[in-house]
Amino acid sequence: MTIGRENFLTGIERTASSDSPGRWATVALLFLVLVPTIFNAIALWPELSLSVPSLNDDAFHYLLVQRASEALASGENPFDHWVPELDLGFPQFFYYQHLPHLAVVLLHRLLLKQVDLLTLFNLIRYLLLVGFPLTVYWSMRRLGFSTVAGAVSAAAATLLSSNTRSGFEYDSYVWRGWGLYTQLWAMHLFPITLVCLVRALEKGAGFIAAILSSSMLGLSQLLYAYIMGITAPLLVLMGLNRGNIRARIVRLAVTATFAAVITSYFWFPLLFFKDYANVSPYLQRWKYDSFGARDILTWLVNGDLLDHGRPPALTVLLALGVASALLTPTRQARLIMSLFLFWLALFFGRHTWGRLVDLLPMHEGFQFVRFNGGVHLAALMLIGLGGEWVWRLLAPLPERWRATAAGLVVLAFMVPALQERQAYYALNTRWMERTMKALGSDKDAAAILSALGELSPARTYAGLPNNWGEGLKVGGLHFYNLLIPHRIATTSPQHGSFSLNADLIWHFDDRNPAHYDLFNLQYIVAPSGLAMPAFLSRIKETPRYTLYQAETSGYARFVTVTGRRSIGSQSSLFFENRNWLASGDPAAGRFIRYDYPARGGGAGDLPEVAASKELLQPGCRTGGIIREEQVLPARIDLKLECKQASTVVLKVTYHPNWRVAIDGRQARSFMVSPSFIGVDVPAGAHQLRAEYRSPVYKTALLLLGACVLLATILLRRRFAQVEAILAPRP
Repeated sequence: MTIGRENFLTGIERTASSDSPGRWATVALLFLVLVPTIFNAIALWPELSLSVPSLNDDAFHYLLVQRASEALASGENPFDHWVPELDLGFPQFFYYQHLPHLAVVLLHRLLLKQVDLLTLFNLIRYLLLVGFPLTVYWSMRRLGFSTVAGAVSAAAATLLSSNTRSGFEYDSYVWRGWGLYTQLWAMHLFPITLVCLVRALEKGAGFIAAILSSSMLGLSQLLYAYIMGITAPLLVLMGLNRGNIRARIVRLAVTATFAAVITSYFWFPLLFFKDYANVSPYLQRWKYDSFGARDILTWLVNGDLLDHGRPPALTVLLALGVASALLTPTRQARLIMSLFLFWLALFFGRHTWGRLVDLLPMHEGFQFVRFNGGVHLAALMLIGLGGEWVWRLLAPLPERWRATAAGLVVLAFMVPALQERQAYYALNTRWMERTMKALGSDKDAAAILSALGELSPARTYAGLPNNWGEGLKVGGLHFYNLLIPHRIATTSPQHGSFSLNADLIWHFDDRNPAHYDLFNLQYIVAPSGLAMPAFLSRIKETPRYTLYQAETSGYARFVTVTGRRSIGSQSSLFFENRNWLASGDPAAGRFIRYDYPARGGGAGDLPEVAASKELLQPGCRTGGIIREEQVLPARIDLKLECKQASTVVLKVTYHPNWRVAIDGRQARSFMVSPSFIGVDVPAGAHQLRAEYRSPVYKTALLLLGACVLLATILLRRRFAQVEAILAPRP
């Protein structure tokens, strides 16, 4: 069931002149697509050739690639493992789309590890950036658009400029941009999935392609899979009539069911444990709420949505495409106009729709700004219609002159975009080269990083964006940007704040010794000459930086549990932890045990102190000893001793998948402030092992999905029979 070149949308009108261009038109269209493609291949080459640590979320994504490769080598589950370097520890792959990261690891193994992970990571990014026009052209042609429309859309695909609003503009992906690596995959998979779904719904063919593309989209970018999921009912309605209603619903149900089973190992556990993934109250509200209809429509009309910082050339082509779709409402044009209006309306976000968005499933924490990507995709396709309108307008000319004139007109529209993109990428390259040169000449930074790599496991603090850390820079990077590429555990929250306690670091008091002990921040990198607290001891000093050490109790300590509280919502838990951090309890070793999430609790519930004193646990009053035997990425081994039964806190983020054993026997762990792991230990000397383990049911679902995927491919010819049974033709 391969996707053929035939038109799979019934009732589509085509003109021979627009669908079958002659030799000269083919040359002109090829030239039109090659100009921006070659331009991007050259302008974006530094993204591959310059090996510079990233200042954006690509650093986070490369860390996940490294950790997945390490997990595979050490026998851990590469689909679900603990990542200790960020957010006080968190199982990112349990909650975060990971196919793009595992693809790098797989390619690394296929090449017998002869090419390093960073080169492969950057190579995949580069190829996806340069190859996007091919995806757009393929999608346009398979949707039934003409060769001219497909070529114009492909030519414009890489030239969007949208003021870093997380859309398909390349500001989202390059070094000086956002580093949205998984969205880069979705930028390709999103239109491919759209095409495959439309074909499956219209013709009852290509189910394998629809299932595979939907599954890959879900495992590559969950937000875009969600967008496609709520778009699918609209695709069913397009072309619906009394004769095909049952067939279209069955086709969507079959595709969705198989894709859901294949990806169930990812989304099913996520639904049950979503309360342990942070929805940061400090993330910019525009990411959650978007900008509202007034601002977005203003940007659409004045060109800022597609042509920020330049003349609105692509916006004019979009306007021509909209006019063409309204005046010549073919099935393709109606489909794309419907999607454009639908995604545009959802892009308005909470500012426009208010509580109505709560009717959408899983709306909590959804970033409505990401609908900008859908708007951009539909706009690119409408731009293709605008270019086709120019082509039709020149129909009276002989073919050679028509092809030349049409190519020059569309190229003229592209020139302002190419100029603006050239300036953007040139500055991007200068920043990368300046940073690379600064790193090469900064021997002090290299010496500090080398010293940190030799020290015993603990976390490192190099300031924050809201204090002296902002001025501690090497070229275009802050020093805390250098920690993650060197696999140094840190508390810097610049990469997403996934864990429930990650945002507490914004309230870290670097003058309070109790805070260093609480977060096990043993190592501090500060500018030489900056007055630091007297309780910090210097362990290495260079002309630019000084490395300090704080006395901490390590990754574990005996504590006193002074209360037990039931927390019904994530926001209540955060503010409870924040208030506790600001109090004197951390210094006194007084912790609170949390029952979270309290079943039946609402978002506005207040925590209540449990009345039973039996729930409280005194601290180790005399002779408490804890020795760290081994600290690994997903395991902590301790020798501990106390004459009284007491509570031990492990200074890593609590998650139900942690398993704690005392002397080889399973012990029950629980959450304590500030969302750390607590465990009750009997009196005497004991050995404690805490280990993150992927749940068995997740592995079972992964195997089930793999079997269903294999069966889907092998039995692909049976889908027509399934449809015939579920939706027999009258």
